[in-house]
Amino acid sequence: MSKVRSLSLFFVLLFCGSTLFAQEFLFENFGEKVEANLLFPYDLFIFAKNAEYAEYQLSLEVKDSRRKHVLSKEISLSIPKRDWLNHCAVPVFQNWELAQDSYTLNVFLKNKHLGDKKSFNKSFKIDDSDTEIGLAYIIAEKEGFEYIPQELMLSFVDRLTLRQRFSLDIQQIIIEADSERNLFYNPESPFELELTEYFEQDYIGEMTLYLDEQNIRYKVEPLLYRAWFSFSRNYSLKDQMQQIRYIATQTQWKTLRKVPKDRFEEAIESFWQLKDPTPGTLRNETREFFNKRVLEADQRFSIHKRMPGWKSDRGRIYIKFGEPDQISSEAFPIGRPPSIVWHYFKLNRSFVFEDDKGFGQYRLKNKEEEYEDL
Repeated sequence: MSKVRSLSLFFVLLFCGSTLFAQEFLFENFGEKVEANLLFPYDLFIFAKNAEYAEYQLSLEVKDSRRKHVLSKEISLSIPKRDWLNHCAVPVFQNWELAQDSYTLNVFLKNKHLGDKKSFNKSFKIDDSDTEIGLAYIIAEKEGFEYIPQELMLSFVDRLTLRQRFSLDIQQIIIEADSERNLFYNPESPFELELTEYFEQDYIGEMTLYLDEQNIRYKVEPLLYRAWFSFSRNYSLKDQMQQIRYIATQTQWKTLRKVPKDRFEEAIESFWQLKDPTPGTLRNETREFFNKRVLEADQRFSIHKRMPGWKSDRGRIYIKFGEPDQISSEAFPIGRPPSIVWHYFKLNRSFVFEDDKGFGQYRLKNKEEEYEDL
């Protein structure tokens, strides 16, 4: 029986000052080549009024451990204004030759017409070990523009390509796409497959790759755009720590509240790793589900900039418990403020919110109900 390893693929987040940004910097080492890839969420780009394209200048600078300038790149980006690119990422793929050392990557992104500037940096290290199994990239192409999609819609795009690199002696690759299973013997790296030509269905709900090396099987999930690519650009590390407080146990929060600011990122990642239902894979479904609720709470319950929806009482309850089974309300009661009651029948509890100030900021009145043991 073969052993199965779920890969914990290395990916780090770029920073802009002290704020965690959503741009992903990923690198893989194959021999003398370093494959460095930048993924920019589409909503990062700003378009001039009535413009069909946003023109950007991307500048990349790499410095070694002695702060010596060892590499620079100037790249022009022409980003089309298309609704179908929402919730997608724009990739920039690079191949560099770098010696073993510690490096700092500086990234500068400038809108050529509007002057909008963004800059961020990240440290990384190249050692003598090759990446055994790289990321499985899904690259979509439509109207001549390449992007990282959020789902495998084969009928919508002009081309959809799977690209997988590896340095191991892989005997076969198995691709499971929904109920279909395909084998590819003695693949060469990089392994590329045009999904739009190989699969006849219009849509693939789930895809998993298995790479076999003798008696070891490596399981890889394709890289697709996820909502939390842009989550960290909207919420600071401090915000994310406060959001975690909603679902952390008393013991967990007692530890987290003592974490210094320069360790926030590490503490956040450790917290979510413990809650990952599929450890070792690229996705953390629990984290994605939580982030989705935070985003929805902001959309539904924000009153003004000083009180984003996730910080409100209704937002907090929504993030913790989800959509109520039933909502009852009194808009114009006599002698007391307007109220809303959320009923959760399966949990056998109800939450009462009152607009006691008259500004639409409903406050939770029975907080003891929130903290009862489930």
